[in-house]
Amino acid sequence: MLTMVEQRGDAIAAAAADRARCRVAAALRAALPGILVEISGAEIVLVGRIAPDDPRLRWIGSLVR
Repeated sequence: MLTMVEQRGDAIAAAAADRARCRVAAALRAALPGILVEISGAEIVLVGRIAPDDPRLRWIGSLVR
């Protein structure tokens, strides 16, 4: 019985993580035109030229709360 509850919890958590990745990727695409944004497994990959200290990247941390 407990195993089924754990499996259900894992499935709910995985679905929530997928939704969060999609939400962050969509926000990045909107904020960073010209930068390719891809979801690769559990990672969001940015492809293009952007400086790590670019002010457009400062808000990203606020999406993951």
